[in-house]
Amino acid sequence: MIDPNQHETNALAAACQTGGEYVESLAKTDLTSFTAVEWSTLIDVVVTAFQDSLRTAYADDPPF
Repeated sequence: MIDPNQHETNALAAACQTGGEYVESLAKTDLTSFTAVEWSTLIDVVVTAFQDSLRTAYADDPPF
């Protein structure tokens, strides 16, 4: 993402927080030990959190 706006920056922070919570719930610190399902779930959790955050932000403050 080049030159993210404030909504995108906030969405990245939300995605990082949610992704971190998921990783902590696995009680694993070595990412190479993740199963395929755990990796897929991590990606889903992060992308969903990012999109949900943007959707909420733009509902209150449309970009047009």
